[in-house]
Parts: sequence; C-alpha cells; structure tokens
Amino acid sequence: MPQMTDPFAALESFQEALANDALSLRPGTIDRKLFLYVDHPNGSTRRFTYVRLDRRTVTALVMFVPVEPIEGVPCFQIGCAVPERYRRQGRAKDIIVAAIAELENGLTRNGVPAFYIEAVVGTHNEPSMRVAAATISNSPVHIIDQVSGLPALQYVLKVDKDKAA
Repeated sequence: MPQMTDPFAALESFQEALANDALSLRPGTIDRKLFLYVDHPNGSTRRFTYVRLDRRTVTALVMFVPVEPIEGVPCFQIGCAVPERYRRQGRAKDIIVAAIAELENGLTRNGVPAFYIEAVVGTHNEPSMRVAAATISNSPVHIIDQVSGLPALQYVLKVDKDKAA
C-alpha cells in the first residue's frame, strides 16, 4: 500500500540540490532570513518552497503546491519538514507562519487577495498534528488520504487580505 506523501524526502532532495549549487534562492520580502525557490515540477504548476538556512544547511522547509480550489478560491497544499537535529525548537511553526505571510504578500501583489492552505496529516503523526493545529486550524476534519488511502486529518486555513483589515 502506498505511503502518505512525506515532505522530508523533498527536504533531502532540496538540500542536495542546494549543496550542488543547482538552486537560485531569493530572500523573502517581509522576512529576509526566509528564502524562496519557485519551480514548475509538473510543467505548468508552480510550487513555492521556502527554507530557513544555517549557512548552506536547510534547517526547515515548507512547500506550497496548488491543488483544487475550494469554493472557487485558490488552494495550496502545504508540506513541512525539519531535519531531526533541528526539531523540537519551534522551527516548523516559525517557518509556516513566515511562509504563509510571504505567500500572502506575493499573491496579493499579483491580484490574488484570498487563498486557502490545506494540510493533510496522518492520524499517527502527532508532532505534525500539533504544528497544523497551531498554524493552520484547530478544528481538523477526519478524511482518507487520497494518495495512501490511510486515515488522515485535513486542516484548512483561509487567508483573506480583505478580512484581515
């Protein structure tokens, strides 16, 4: 049976590409210690990857991948990973909050005033459930993961510039 998508594999791949100077990162607009990499892994779909670095070592990574809109509003599925030696230091929560702010800033500049963030977390993954509850929503919905067929929790956050004021 397939496993749930694991963002840690993306972190390892990203770290390797960074070490080989295969990536060009841009500092954040709001948070200059947050770095952005944009790519198109499926041809036209744009993936936004934000990282925190200690020199050339990724200390936290969060990715936003466009998925089906919710109620006609763009939606991004989020994946977050922190290398083991940097865990239990608040880095996941920190990077998610900072990356959502950067994504909101960039999308608003490009005429997208509202969007959703969706996190799908396996019911066995307690650390990720705590992070998602603290950063995305404290009222998840029980679902079956579409990739693995395993029980999961879906956390959804609507980011709406017009309602933030």
